[in-house]
Amino acid sequence: MARRRSTRSRSNDSSDPGDAALEVHQHIYQLKKDRDESSRAVSEKYGAALAEIQARASAWLEDLQRRRTQRMLQCLTEIIDLTERREAIEVKMADVVAKADARVEELEAMTMAGYAGREKDAAIALEKVAAHQHGS
Repeated sequence: MARRRSTRSRSNDSSDPGDAALEVHQHIYQLKKDRDESSRAVSEKYGAALAEIQARASAWLEDLQRRRTQRMLQCLTEIIDLTERREAIEVKMADVVAKADARVEELEAMTMAGYAGREKDAAIALEKVAAHQHGS
């Protein structure tokens, strides 16, 4: 260490314990100051890193929520489309059943008319046979 120049006379330039204590005190003060600055720098770096991690986590969560919402909307849209499709099929089936029922009733009426005509023809033929047998 370089000795400081003293303003005192040379006769008093001996190793003064007060000067040594002052130098030690200044050295301790400088070390504390360096430690505080280093600590502050580490704390700021930690804060910045933590803020970055929080921002990334927040962005990830927002993205996850957005994707979940989109998937839910897709599912709901598909459910609505399928429900509308089912309802359209039900309407068509009801129409087909109604038309088939009308055809069956029409066929039944024609069959009954045919049976009535045959019954009438059979009755006439029976009368002819009976009249022929009575006339003979």
